[in-house]
Amino acid sequence: MNKFKTINPYDNQILNTYSFLSEKDIFNKLSIANQAYKEWKNSSFSYRIKKITRLSFCMQKTIDILSYLITQEMGKPITQSIAEVNKCIQLCEYYSNFKESIFFQEITTTEYEKSYVRFESIGTILGIMPWNYPIWQTIRSSIPNLLLGNVIFIKPALNTAGCSILLEKIFIESGFPKGVFQVILIDIPQIESVISNSTIQGVTFTGSHFAGSHIGYLSGKNIKKSILELGGNDAFVVMKDVKNIEKTGKLAAESRLNNTGQTCISAKRFIVDNSIVDDFIDIVIQEMKKYQRGDLYNESTKIGYISRYDLSERLYQQYNNIILNGGKICLRSIRDKNFFSPSLLMIENKNIPKEEIFGPIGLVYSYSDEEEIPYIVNATCYGLGASIWTENLEKAEILSKEINTGMVFVNEIVKSDPRFPFGGIKKSGYGRELSILSIKEFSNWKTIIIKKPL
Repeated sequence: MNKFKTINPYDNQILNTYSFLSEKDIFNKLSIANQAYKEWKNSSFSYRIKKITRLSFCMQKTIDILSYLITQEMGKPITQSIAEVNKCIQLCEYYSNFKESIFFQEITTTEYEKSYVRFESIGTILGIMPWNYPIWQTIRSSIPNLLLGNVIFIKPALNTAGCSILLEKIFIESGFPKGVFQVILIDIPQIESVISNSTIQGVTFTGSHFAGSHIGYLSGKNIKKSILELGGNDAFVVMKDVKNIEKTGKLAAESRLNNTGQTCISAKRFIVDNSIVDDFIDIVIQEMKKYQRGDLYNESTKIGYISRYDLSERLYQQYNNIILNGGKICLRSIRDKNFFSPSLLMIENKNIPKEEIFGPIGLVYSYSDEEEIPYIVNATCYGLGASIWTENLEKAEILSKEINTGMVFVNEIVKSDPRFPFGGIKKSGYGRELSILSIKEFSNWKTIIIKKPL
């Protein structure tokens, strides 16, 4: 039976060895999920809320263990791992306050006695998860579906398999019935057979747009609805009327470097007015220099490691390619195996990289006319998020209509928040997670028409 290893990005030492599931094991787990769904979909709304509330409590109780394992497997500073788990707890609390009425939408202006839409569960949802937020990504896609009455099948990223296995144990401890939340350790060639299985009724994927296009194809081939949360090349637009440029520069660096730059919604392109670009660069450089390598379990450490050696290699190639294509070095990066120090490069607008830069490299563009902003922001195959920094809120709101992204934040860094829909357009994918709307993504929108007897 094939095996795989989890490796600590800090020292490239083996953490654990796991076995891929056999086809028989996968089939058995699918059968368990199918049986669990029959019971879970008929459970009361209050019962589901109770389990989600209990899950929140159990995650809080094990936050130290969860956070330690995230740091160990993924290589992020412990403070950021703790923040990730806390965000999961807050999400559970947010959805625990919903009412059952969210599953109904009455249509009153009709000639019928009753007419409404009822949002019902559809079955088992396969979640193909990334490694950069191994707990948060799973929780944010799972909880809305569990609340609706679907059950969850999680295929984790292999390098953070331990995090997913631990999370499954916490679900069990929380009292979720057997089979409602399962983790499956499978290799890439096994994914197609799982998607094609009749038990799976929906697929959600978070990762690169290259992998996402294949998952979308497999889902469409088998007539399964899918949600794709893919890459981003988010713009951070700074207009010349910004008064607090020091604070703005600090937030720019924070957005780019959080999670060591391994975040789809981080600010990857700083688009700055010509009149203030030099000051902005100086501020960002000084802030980036504060992100020094250190003990990942020390609360003062702000930057971690690239999660895998092959990804570090790829990032270094991208960094050198940008420079070869005319990128001017404002802050040079130093690479040491999986460690990649923050860097800042200034490039011409026509040289916008087509690939997502998934690491602590900031790119600066300048503009002289505000009419250039939509062109520069939209000159990418991605359309996830963007932020605009200005004193003129009316102008920012007008500009937001010209920006082709799923999210626009004004005077705030782009972030995921349980209250608001999260997702993008173009090669950043389709569908939405979070908010009340995410509950309806994998639901059957059942139209009910009731007419008086003849």
